[in-house]
Amino acid sequence: MAAVLVHIDLGDAGRPDASSLVALAAGRHVASSWGATLYAAVLVHDPHHPSLGAHADEIAQTSMPSVPGIATTEGALARGGADKIVIAVSRDPIAPLWSAIGNAWQGVVDHLRPRLVLFGADAPSASELGPRTAARIGARLLLRARASGIDDVELRDRDGGYARSTDGGAAVAMIGRAAATEQIADDSDVDVVVLAMPGERDPRVELVTTTPAEIVHAGGAVLVLGDDVASDPVIGAAARRLAELMNAELVGGPDAVRAGTVAPNAVVERITPLAPELCVTIGAAQVDIAGATSVIKIGAAGPNRITAVDGVLHGLADVAQLVKKLEQA
Repeated sequence: MAAVLVHIDLGDAGRPDASSLVALAAGRHVASSWGATLYAAVLVHDPHHPSLGAHADEIAQTSMPSVPGIATTEGALARGGADKIVIAVSRDPIAPLWSAIGNAWQGVVDHLRPRLVLFGADAPSASELGPRTAARIGARLLLRARASGIDDVELRDRDGGYARSTDGGAAVAMIGRAAATEQIADDSDVDVVVLAMPGERDPRVELVTTTPAEIVHAGGAVLVLGDDVASDPVIGAAARRLAELMNAELVGGPDAVRAGTVAPNAVVERITPLAPELCVTIGAAQVDIAGATSVIKIGAAGPNRITAVDGVLHGLADVAQLVKKLEQA
């Protein structure tokens, strides 16, 4: 019997994403017309599930994963019309990226070999998984489809592509519009299958958080000494005196620390985000400026990450001249 597979993204508190439920409603419409089995697939993270040590083709139907809200998810998908719910357990965290869940998702597709795969067009994983799924299984891709018809339902894309039960080959569709997502069945009309997916995420890709960077040296004034001038004792002395007169903190790279110009705890790298009120760079200092910082460059030569500045002193000798003027003020 043909299979229709719907990928379900989980949102807050483990609830199915609204766009995924739209795709599930469309899948129910299509599967009923085609005489197909409708599968709703959910990828979950449970590194302690007992079946993770088994081979990928082994099924653990009796051991539900320890995932908050999984029972609620099961009920929602049953009411949405799924004939079977496939819960793919992965040892890696779930993220809407092919590098994170592509291997586990491919395992589900290989196990079911569906005729039609559906995604909610606005679901978090759709843009990553949809096109790649079509490419992996050699299927047609409908980017913004809707289900139409009653007895012989077809999926038709807004660009003219379509998928019918009489067509040969597989299809992948991103559902943009579908039937309403009201309850179609009750909670007891669904079978649950748990698949252990030992295949991990792509080890070549490092997943990082999107936590905002910790801003250092916020407020006040900062002098940044470039490594190209860090070993010059005259410039170093002038920079220290300038920092004193401006009540600013003198920072620099590792070379400036080795030269004894700046303190070991005053090291900044070129990717260190700074957000002072005023930043003065001396030499070819490369810094990452955040916020509404006023910038003055002294003796900059070569490329610099700062593209917009409030003032420029072209020569390094200007450091000493600036010190004299401030001392006379």
